[in-house]
Amino acid sequence: MSPVMTTARKPNAEQVAEAKEIADRHGLQFLPRGNRSLDSLIIEYGSVLVFSYRGLSCYTNKGELFFHPNMAAVRIRMLRKGGKDKLLNICGLAPGDSFLDCTAGLCSDSLVAKYQVGERGRVLALEQSLPIYLVMAHGLQNARPPRFQELAKGIELVCRDFRDILPQLPPSSFDVVYFDPMFAVPVMEASSLIPLRPLAQDQPLTPEDIHLAARVAKKKVVLKERVFYDFSQLGLTRAGGDGRKTAYGVLSLKEDEVED
Repeated sequence: MSPVMTTARKPNAEQVAEAKEIADRHGLQFLPRGNRSLDSLIIEYGSVLVFSYRGLSCYTNKGELFFHPNMAAVRIRMLRKGGKDKLLNICGLAPGDSFLDCTAGLCSDSLVAKYQVGERGRVLALEQSLPIYLVMAHGLQNARPPRFQELAKGIELVCRDFRDILPQLPPSSFDVVYFDPMFAVPVMEASSLIPLRPLAQDQPLTPEDIHLAARVAKKKVVLKERVFYDFSQLGLTRAGGDGRKTAYGVLSLKEDEVED
């Protein structure tokens, strides 16, 4: 079921106009809020996009999904101080590289990757879920603080299924192709992901998905999963498994070994 678009109670004219514009652009129903409670709208429609002075959020019975670059900001702050980032180390990203995030979600990894690859580099992030895409796209375009804005706006966020996009991309067109799907067994401490789960696509990755990614990648295909995940079933080599909850699987490539 598609979400409906509405506003907070007592919106101003600008908020109503922007909410209607987003709804019209994406073929969603706009519903004047009136005095209706969010709970009643969620019961009727399942998911509700709300435009307010705080920006765009999506509400379900699991809570509010909104853009918050907190974890990415912490990681970037550490990098600015000379620290290291596990994902960047595993991917081997360098300034000027290109990074394809097939499962954008909250966009934290894309933000960290964009910081690493810099202005000359490229980050393309794909998100299949329309509600997640809309919330994150609006958040990236209106990111705070100001020094974060240029970084956020440098991410190309597209609402498409990676299974549709990967076959269309030229061979060896991205240095790294990355997957961070919703885990079948969630990390319960990751409270920020709770509102994401009912909106996200949860199809498990297949060997064919990795094959499609390997055609597009120059250097590596990287998958983030739970620490007990069997990466070998997808032809990946386990890496970075020293964490208590998550690990990475990697397929390292040489450009002349990638077949069209």
